[in-house]
Amino acid sequence: MREMQRQQLMDLMSTVLILVTLVALFIISPKILITFQFSKSVITIPIMNNINYESMLAVLIATELLLITIPRYRVWKINTDVDTELPSVIRVIRDGLRAGLTLNEITGLVRRVGKGRVGEILSRAVAAQMSGESTIRDYVLKEAGRIGNENLASLAIILDTVLRRGTKEVEVLDMAYRSFDSYLSYTYERNASLKPYVALIYVIMILYVVLASIIAYFLLPQIARMSLSTVSGVPAPTVSITTIPTQLFATLLGLSIIIQSLIAGAIIGRVTYGKASVGMLHASILMIVLTAVNYILYLTLYLH
Repeated sequence: MREMQRQQLMDLMSTVLILVTLVALFIISPKILITFQFSKSVITIPIMNNINYESMLAVLIATELLLITIPRYRVWKINTDVDTELPSVIRVIRDGLRAGLTLNEITGLVRRVGKGRVGEILSRAVAAQMSGESTIRDYVLKEAGRIGNENLASLAIILDTVLRRGTKEVEVLDMAYRSFDSYLSYTYERNASLKPYVALIYVIMILYVVLASIIAYFLLPQIARMSLSTVSGVPAPTVSITTIPTQLFATLLGLSIIIQSLIAGAIIGRVTYGKASVGMLHASILMIVLTAVNYILYLTLYLH
């Protein structure tokens, strides 16, 4: 519970920091007024008009997102390691109990499985039970709650059942092994099938920035005013801009990069990691890479 409250507090502070960064840079940056006319209504909106400030905004937001998502990604990585080790861990425990090994001997073998994350947890759990501080079940459940791993919690309950009822219940471990092994195989196949799509999102986003910049480079000199004609006698919205500066376009493209990176990161996180918040790591990377591409294109295309 305390871990969850601490994470929620960090998320709140990071969100406030991002909002403060957004407002502060908007206030101090050069702006341009854009007028939207809807029939008789006229709305004037100030928009950031400096690619240097926009690029700084993107980098700051990406950095602040990294501060949030790196701890979350580490937890996800730990959970992935735990899930990967579980089938082998259960098999080692099953064979050890059948061979009449002690808990200390079994945990020593378990620590050699994979990166030893589950083995380390079980070793501390056995030590806590021997010292009377906690039971194996309670300790493992506590660790499972800390990292948010339901499979580790299931292992705690299974071990408690087997250890209380003796080696006659070792068959329970056979069923658990098959279940976790099937889950691991499914997860591995799903993640392997999704990796190309994650790479595709990166490619599409980069192409979007490059093509938008190239098209704008050839079209902007010919555009002096943007308007939409009337449809069936109903006046369509009109955007009145005497000129469309390349600075403004590059800035608007940069702002769209921030928004699209957040959306892409949330989608990647939800589909690949099961949590949109973990995908903000990809959002940060996309934001930094695409902002750099946009800035380089601005310097090479528009200011050559």
